[in-house]
Amino acid sequence: MIYLDYAATTPMSNEAISVYQEIAQQAYGNAFSLHDIGTIANDIVTYSQQQLAELLHVNPQTIHFTKGGTHANQLAIDLLLKKQKNKGKHIIVSSLEHKSITTHLNRLEVNQSYEITYLPITSDGMVDLNQLKQLIRIDTVLVIVQHVNSEIGTIQPIQQISNLLKEKQILFHCDGIQAFGKLAINLKSLPVDSYALSSHKIYGPKGIGALYVHKDLHPTKEEIDSGTLDVPAIASFVTAAKKVIANQTEQLTNMYSLRRTFEKQLLARKLPVEMLTFNKQLPSIIGMVLDDIPGDYAMLQFNQAGIAISTGSACTVDNQEPNSTMLALGYKADKAKRFIRLSLGKTTTENDLAKAVQVCENMINKWYVI
Repeated sequence: MIYLDYAATTPMSNEAISVYQEIAQQAYGNAFSLHDIGTIANDIVTYSQQQLAELLHVNPQTIHFTKGGTHANQLAIDLLLKKQKNKGKHIIVSSLEHKSITTHLNRLEVNQSYEITYLPITSDGMVDLNQLKQLIRIDTVLVIVQHVNSEIGTIQPIQQISNLLKEKQILFHCDGIQAFGKLAINLKSLPVDSYALSSHKIYGPKGIGALYVHKDLHPTKEEIDSGTLDVPAIASFVTAAKKVIANQTEQLTNMYSLRRTFEKQLLARKLPVEMLTFNKQLPSIIGMVLDDIPGDYAMLQFNQAGIAISTGSACTVDNQEPNSTMLALGYKADKAKRFIRLSLGKTTTENDLAKAVQVCENMINKWYVI
């Protein structure tokens, strides 16, 4: 099968698998145990922490391993709110955020009486900075904006947002899960208060992630507590990160080339498909809106043809929800249900995308005959 769903998850790299197996066999101790086997495990965690910190250009003490991207995002929110607990209960979040954030905010709204305001986005897929300035209140304690959107690939102006919030002394969490390994990230010069990462988006194992927390916030071990650390997964995650970042520039160039080729082929066949293109966008994430054809039907047709893609939203056969990102962009619910996403990775070829175009054409022809 041709895999075009890399924004959902990635296969583990050979290097990551090799390190995982080696550490699992040789450093199986609990990193918190005081005996020698535990010390070996703890040394691996410390080394991995140092290596990941180097990739992000920060102090190793600001890096904390988590149980995954969802855990990293939710832990960040809880930590930052705890630091601001006496200052207010107003949170601003972009309309594009992942469900790992919005579901957690919904719980905070119901259980702890936080007030959540959703920040609109422009037609170009960017958060509206003017609106952000207007939405900030005296009791605003936290702003949450993702770095890269997982469905349309838009890259948000994190530096500008950070600068604005720093002036206002408002804490800022950034979900960097789709950006890490694809964009150059220097957290030393990017004044965010926390930044979430996930291993399985960069050819590492599932169930492990990391959270950067600015040194001035001084989270305690009890606040960060992730239980018994998965040492093999941590080492494997950092191995995958080093590999993907070493090849980052080359891969980004290749993704731009593949995207251009795919777009040219779509245009050449004059297919009734809207390819979503924005000024600042990750090339590996290709969002499309089909004329008339529901996204869930399209996904099944691609699957039957041997290609894995996504609708980017929760769906079952004949019961697809409108894509939330499309709704945030201003699309009506009916059109939002016709969204599909192709996301490219390191093994994607021009032939893969040529087949995807052919499958799309066949599907469209079949639909209109029906």
